Amino acid sequence: MDSPGCRTLGLGDLTLTSVRPAIAVLALAAVASLAVWRSAPPRPRGADAPLAEFSAARAEEVLRRLVGEEAPRPLGSAEHQRFQERLVAELSRLALASSLDRGVACSPNGSCAQLTNILAELPGTLPGPAVLLAAHYDSVAAGPGVSDNAAGVACALEVARALQSSPRRNPVLLLFDDGEEVGLLGAELFMASERARSIGAVVNLEARGTSGASFLFETSRDNSWLVRRAASRMPRPVTSSVFSFVYDRLPNDTDLTVFKRAGLPGLNLAFIGSAARYHTPQDSLANLSRASLQHHGDNALALVRALADEDLSAVPRGDAVFFDLAGLTVLWWPKGLTPVLALLGLVLVRVAAVRRGGRPLPRVKVLLPFLAPLLGLLAGALVWQILRLAGAFPVGFVADPLPAILAAAVAAVATALPVLAVESRWTGSPSEAWERIWSSSALLGLVLAVTVPEVSFLLVVPTLAAGICRLVLPGPVSAWVPFALLGLLILPLALRMPEALGPVGLPMVALGLGLTLASLPLQTEPGATRRPVALLTGLCVAASVAALLVPATTPDEPEHGSMSAVEEWGAAGATLFIRPESGQLPESVAQAARFERQTIALPWARPAAAFVAPLPAVGLPYPTLELLEEEAGPDGRRRLTLRLSSPRGAAEIGLAFAGELPAGSIRIQGQPLAPPYLRGRSSDNGISLVSFEAAPPEGVTVELTLPGERSDAFVLDWSPGLPASAQAIAATRPPGLSPAGGGDATVLYRRVSL
Repeated sequence: MDSPGCRTLGLGDLTLTSVRPAIAVLALAAVASLAVWRSAPPRPRGADAPLAEFSAARAEEVLRRLVGEEAPRPLGSAEHQRFQERLVAELSRLALASSLDRGVACSPNGSCAQLTNILAELPGTLPGPAVLLAAHYDSVAAGPGVSDNAAGVACALEVARALQSSPRRNPVLLLFDDGEEVGLLGAELFMASERARSIGAVVNLEARGTSGASFLFETSRDNSWLVRRAASRMPRPVTSSVFSFVYDRLPNDTDLTVFKRAGLPGLNLAFIGSAARYHTPQDSLANLSRASLQHHGDNALALVRALADEDLSAVPRGDAVFFDLAGLTVLWWPKGLTPVLALLGLVLVRVAAVRRGGRPLPRVKVLLPFLAPLLGLLAGALVWQILRLAGAFPVGFVADPLPAILAAAVAAVATALPVLAVESRWTGSPSEAWERIWSSSALLGLVLAVTVPEVSFLLVVPTLAAGICRLVLPGPVSAWVPFALLGLLILPLALRMPEALGPVGLPMVALGLGLTLASLPLQTEPGATRRPVALLTGLCVAASVAALLVPATTPDEPEHGSMSAVEEWGAAGATLFIRPESGQLPESVAQAARFERQTIALPWARPAAAFVAPLPAVGLPYPTLELLEEEAGPDGRRRLTLRLSSPRGAAEIGLAFAGELPAGSIRIQGQPLAPPYLRGRSSDNGISLVSFEAAPPEGVTVELTLPGERSDAFVLDWSPGLPASAQAIAATRPPGLSPAGGGDATVLYRRVSL
């Protein structure tokens, strides 16, 4: 007997009991919870874990010894040197001989440095290419870099200890590279070495936060064998070809960028939760998630073990479409097979529809299922924009995003339910409802398979499942299985968007929920959605109010706002700049000096809005530029040899000059810049910057080929920390405003003619 609002629906000779909208919402929440729970980091293992396994407790012991008092260790600092020494001592504890590879390297953006890479090798049973396990050991100047990337160093050491419990086919080379934070320079130095020619595959360890799952977020090209033989061995995988596809199109780089550019196959791991702590003093031992450390190490050990047992001398070509299924396993297929699978899914759906009385070709109503996800996306975007304009997101990553995520999610469901109810009345029979849902999914999946195959699995796999289930399974199972599968694929990806992108990812949460809910052939009586929609609307309003009330920043997850004291030679004094991430200057800071909002127009940097206050003269010696040699070429161009130096021993010295130089026209310490030249370091006024980190006391030589006519240039030096006249002002920053990245700094520069 049918209860009110619930009736039996026929799907040919199958039946599906329709459910109230509230039950559908609960089912959706259950699928989302299962997906998130399964992909969460595992419980940390103790120091008594089997020796062949990774233990977060053992890695943490190593990590504590490495970071000591948790001081920042930027390139060239005293703490940087102490960390090197501690790292060599840890390798000795493992009975591994270490070697120090020193040299100068330059990045394509014009930054150079004197570096020290640290290497150690675990031998294999057979000669051949080695597996490279890489982790950089320098940090930014603003914070101690416990997660980024001392945790990666400690993971690599614990992985090496676990690998010593059994032999392996291939050697494993540990690379602890230097200067990653200033342009991936340690990776550049390694790739210029003879040892790089013996590498068959790379596993790189990174972090962009202090918590969360360890993502396999990037692969090299021709990744099908890496996915098949390595990624599938991860015990709790969180990965997909979507991650790699999107990351390849972002302006972000890690050391794997350098390795990939050189043609090495590789995989990249990182955890990204609590991103507000990234590159700040809050990247500390106290804030590091031990579960993330365990997950990171489990993944790294599994990948290295798998690659160490493979024949790396001749790896196959071809890319893969791949994804994890709720953290249980990694599924994959060759990328070129994607259109075939998508077409097969469309054929199965149409065959199943025809067998249940449908037409051979889909009807125009096949477009209806796109309405609910589209309107859900718009609802999520509206919530995001309203909260943004109301001031809920003054920074890129808020301290507690859960209320905003809940608001966007509930808005999507509240919008989708009445749309689905109207669709069910327009559609007619339940059989037609199933047909329109999965025919539309199949068609969209086919379009994605041709245009963006790396993303298409989100629809292709559930469509295949829907067609097969409709043909072979009885009753409600044929509808619920593809619904659950779609949720397990889409919801984890959607719910991770705010973690990866910040509040701008909220519309993606709404889209994912709309897509998943639209896959359920929900049949409702008129008015059956009113009460659920009213309840959901109230919940959305409450969650939005909560998102406005919870603090966007906290002392533990702060707003970023470094200060810089800048002085030009010949000026009456210095200038103090601060650029709070929110664009709002705290009252305590505003009262400490005569700040005005201005546009910074330093010659070598792009203009940017900041708060500016005058300071007394710094009283430090300026950087110097000495002309060692000048020679006129037959083409009218001049070849100059210069020496840059910082009498005050600043951490970085630089030379800014007009225009971008052609290939082969600039060398620093004898090191030519590799193309593309000066990428991203040109200001809007046509000035380009080259720099040298951790410069020696005698300075560095720069060889330039310039046009015949002379023009203005600028020589500058940079050091961490502020002059005494600015330190009292810096102390007025509230606890929720913190230095980040390069941190507080003092910059001196002078104009010269070249």
